[in-house]
Amino acid sequence: MNINIRPYQAEDRLALRKLCCDVADRGAPIESFFPDRDVAGDMLTKYYTDYEPQSTFVAESDGRLVGYINGCMDNRRYGLVMFWLLIPSLLIKAFKNGLFFKTEIQQLLQGALKNWRRIFIWRKSSFHSHQGHLHIGISGDFRGQQLGRNLINALVGHALGCGIVELAASVHDANKAASVFFETQGFVIRERYPMILIRDGKEEHYHSLLYVKTISAH
Repeated sequence: MNINIRPYQAEDRLALRKLCCDVADRGAPIESFFPDRDVAGDMLTKYYTDYEPQSTFVAESDGRLVGYINGCMDNRRYGLVMFWLLIPSLLIKAFKNGLFFKTEIQQLLQGALKNWRRIFIWRKSSFHSHQGHLHIGISGDFRGQQLGRNLINALVGHALGCGIVELAASVHDANKAASVFFETQGFVIRERYPMILIRDGKEEHYHSLLYVKTISAH
């Protein structure tokens, strides 16, 4: 099977957004907790595809996008763009789409209020860091074929060229496969953040694991 790892191109945008939403819930579709793919696609991918496309790489097989890695080489810039540009436009779109009247969104907002420490305190140092982070997604029928390793290697090479020495990734602690993957790629857990997600009116308590990889040219 021929799989090509290459830099992201503008024409990949729709396929990348679709794949991201297909695997957003620990490898399952995002609809299990978020009802609007358009808003979710903006929230999860728009910074990377529209503001820092040079730091994204994709895996392609027979013309199909089967994996991607979204990278950011400056966490502080990411935080500023998200706060001042993307979040306001997301709120407007969500309001126009009637999302705030949907039960799933009301539950997400309840969970966000309970996670205020994670959002406003624990993540503050990350948003003030000039290091990098990443998000990775692989189609279910292409896992276990070294795509993740090859995508990580592509991003690491790019990060070295940008002078970045650390890349971080957040993982839901119930996603054991993701934890094993990052650990085999040289990432180590730096922080554990207690989190709450509300589904069907019930609280799910878990930890968000911050994995960090230190990289160098040697």
